[in-house]
Formats: sequence, structure tokens, C-alpha cells
Amino acid sequence: MFLRAQIVLFINNTDHPELKAGEPALFLETNDKLELFEEPTRFLGERYVRCGLTSSTHTWAKAAYGLKSWFQFLQAIERDWEHASEQDRCDFRDAYLGSISQKTGRAYGAAGVHSAMVVVRSFYQHCAERRAYHGDIGSSLVAVEYTVPIDRYALSHTWSEHALTIKDRALPKLRPGVKIHPLTTLNLKNLLHHIGPQAGALDGDRRLARDRLVCDLGWVVGLRLGEINTLTTLQFMTMVPVRGSPFVGMALTVQGKGSKIRQVVIPAWLVMDVQAYMVGERAASLRACKTKGKHPTTRLLLGHEHSGRAGKPITNAALQKMFREACLRLGLVTLVEKRAPETGTAFTYKMPRHSIHDLRHTYAVLTYHAERANGNSEPWKKIQAQLGHRHLQTTINTYLAHVEIFTDLPGLLDVRGMLGL
Repeated sequence: MFLRAQIVLFINNTDHPELKAGEPALFLETNDKLELFEEPTRFLGERYVRCGLTSSTHTWAKAAYGLKSWFQFLQAIERDWEHASEQDRCDFRDAYLGSISQKTGRAYGAAGVHSAMVVVRSFYQHCAERRAYHGDIGSSLVAVEYTVPIDRYALSHTWSEHALTIKDRALPKLRPGVKIHPLTTLNLKNLLHHIGPQAGALDGDRRLARDRLVCDLGWVVGLRLGEINTLTTLQFMTMVPVRGSPFVGMALTVQGKGSKIRQVVIPAWLVMDVQAYMVGERAASLRACKTKGKHPTTRLLLGHEHSGRAGKPITNAALQKMFREACLRLGLVTLVEKRAPETGTAFTYKMPRHSIHDLRHTYAVLTYHAERANGNSEPWKKIQAQLGHRHLQTTINTYLAHVEIFTDLPGLLDVRGMLGL
């Protein structure tokens, strides 16, 4: 049946109540009949969803898409998944590296291919443990060192302890370093003014403040988008900021990658903005909600009052879209050459120069200069703690080559002062 079926991936499949929200499931479709593809769905559930190592539905979906691509490749070469070999896996890698992504129109990068290959190997190891596979894919492991620190791999936080000490020589090697794109002071100021006003300082501005709040939590506190969008009102209700001391740091507990909890510092002025959003714009969103339950959500960020998601938590995808569109409107773009996957025809495409994650990078660079200007000879330690990096060297290696872009900034501890906000 596998070779004749179409591979279908569902996220949040409502016909299977045993699946958690956001849990991916693979199905085999033949003659308009869907049948659960049990082995990969069980693997995804046990190794990603219910193991507790990561609560990120994005990570779950990324692993599922990697498996789906693998199974489609096997169908193309007419090989049943239970009979696949190490050579098939290497052929899949080579085909993957030479293909054009339908999503981006560009060749797949080594990092993405590596992540997919790790998932495929882990799947077959899982099947071997269950005696559902007896081939060689999960057996030929070679103990060699990684070419880059392990915490730079996209899915490294989901691997087992055994997997962290090994590497397959057939996997593509990654170049050291990560791409950092902090916003310049001018671009950041323009972006913030374009996106909206502060909730605590509207001054007659009738625009909505939620999106500005999201951006401020990124570049002022250094939070990831996922950390921002899991904040709740309960975390801010008991905070009592002093209006006469807007720059005093207050403690905020956030849930980071791999469900790890850490404490960060948030300035009092931003706490006041959050609380102003809660009693104003957020409260209006709850009142406009058409389906009111007994227990309204405590999630901080909700859909706008006049949107179809009024009173409901906003999605990460919607916030990413908001940021991309702002960059496009401000001309913060890069021209890239893409190719149509079907014809190979090249065309030029405008893509945003920045992603919302770049606000986190901007925080690191601005804080470095603020701390150094105020006499702190070891600013990296503060940045490491705020960003939640396990190793200080990760922080230093990531940002060291990029801190010089703001060398003309005056010595002010408050980063808003450095931007003239």
C-alpha cells in the first residue's frame, strides 16, 4: 500500500482526538481513503510531542515535513520504507541538496538538509528498537566531532544523549557561525514608529499598540517570538512599577527553548506599557469576542478587537507576517534570485531584509555597547543570562563579529536613549 499511496500530513487533525493540539500525523491516501501511517506518527508523538524535550509545534512540524520528504523520495525510487538502506538515505541527501524549495524558490541549505537527515536516522533507530525495521540505516554510526557547537543545530535540543556524541560522515557539513542581522539604529527607529505607538504613551495616536509591544519585548528584553507569545497576563498583574523610575529593571520569568524556565530583566516603562495594553486594547478584544467561555484566556497577546480572532490568542505566524509586511513597506528588502521549481526559470524577488528574530539580535548588540560605555568590562555575561544561552562562548561567538556596527553610539545605559526614542 505504501508505494501506491499519497503521503498526507495533517497538523491538529480533529478526527483523531488522541492527538495533542499541534501534533503532526502522517496518513496514506488511496482511492480517497485515508489510513493513519502508524510508524512515523507514533515516532513523532513519542520522540517530539510527549517526550517533554520541546513544546514547540514548529519543531514538531519541521520533523514531520522531513519525514514526509523522505517517504516521497522512497516512493519515487520505488522502495518500500521498511526495505530502505543506508545508500538510499545518502541518495536522498544528494537529491535534497540539489533541489529547489517550492517555498523559497532557492536551493536547500546544508543546515536544513542536516536536520531532515537527523530525523530520518532517528526514525529508523526508533523502528529498530521496536523491531519494526531490520535494515542498516540506524546501525552505521561513526564517532567523530561536530564541526560546529551542538547548540547551533536547529533540532539539537530534541536529540538523545547518545545522538549528541555521534555524527554520521554521510551528513553534509555545516559551516561554523550563524547569520546575525541586527537592525541599524535608523532602521529600528523607523520600524518602531511605523508599527505603532506605545500602549502607555498613545498621546492621541489612534493606531493599535499590540504589535509595537511585541517588537519592544524583542529588542528591549531580547525575547524570542515563542517566548513573547507565551506570556500571560498573570505574569504582569502583580508587578508594581514606579512611574518615577521607568528604567528600573524588574524580574520576569519566561519559558524558553525546550521548556526551560529562566528569569529576565524587563524595564519598568515596558511593564507599564504591557499593563496599559491589558486594561485597554486587550480588554476591548475580549469584549468583542463572539464565543465567550467560562474561563477567558490568560494569554497576553490577543487578536485585534475588529479582527476575526478578537479575544483569541494571536499566532506566531500572524506576528511574523506583520513584521515582514512592515519591512517591505519601509523598503527594508533584499533582492534575491529564485528559480521556479517546475521550470527552473530564474526571477528576481523582493524579500524582507529582517525577520522578527532579528530584534533579539539587535538587543544583544545594543546592550553590548550600552554596557561597555557604562564601564562594564564583561557585558557578555549579562547578555548570556538575558538570552538564555547555556554557554557563554555561544553568546560571544555569535555576536562578537557584529558589535561594531553601532560604534557611534553615546554611552547611555538605557538603550532607548541611544536611539533617541
